[in-house]
Amino acid sequence: MLTFHCSSSTICASLEWCKDVKATLQQIAEIKAGHPFRGSIAESREGNGYVIQLRDVDRDAQINWQALVRADISGRKQPDWLKRGNIIFSARGSRNLASVVPDIDISVVCSPHFFIIDLKDREDVLPEFIAWQLNQTQLQKYFQQSAEGSVHVSIRKAVLEQAQIVIPPIEKQMIIVELVSRVLKEKKSLEKLIELRRLETDAVAKDILK
Repeated sequence: MLTFHCSSSTICASLEWCKDVKATLQQIAEIKAGHPFRGSIAESREGNGYVIQLRDVDRDAQINWQALVRADISGRKQPDWLKRGNIIFSARGSRNLASVVPDIDISVVCSPHFFIIDLKDREDVLPEFIAWQLNQTQLQKYFQQSAEGSVHVSIRKAVLEQAQIVIPPIEKQMIIVELVSRVLKEKKSLEKLIELRRLETDAVAKDILK
């Protein structure tokens, strides 16, 4: 969890002095496919791990950890368990979002519909910043234009590798990540308030119309 703090009034001023570097995603990260399941993923209470599937990632690129399926994850070699700081990118479907894996205490893999992005240098590049950048309009348009398939639309590994990334100094990355985190928290708070008001309205309607 980042502990860098700044007030909203200082954000724009803080960004002005920073110089950015451009690179392809392939230059700053190792990219590989998710676990190679054969056929559908079968739930197993005695399974040795959990699986992140496309349905487990919401529109804000947040992973619903409570909904993960437990399964028997096997193969020719030891499963490549996800670790803190990995970025998973949904390569199948209309929403090609990137999500960051936090510090977890369970064994987890992602389905083959994801790519795993493992940054080569985490001292100067924040996973949260790269994931945020991949989810922005500019790169989302690039993925949409590069997608292949008619029924099952997907992004090839080569397309993801050539995604153009901007890398500002670490201080600038921390400011942006902190701001994004605040926005997400505010959104969740507003959604809870809206749902509470809806429930209150439903209760009033039931009382009047009973």
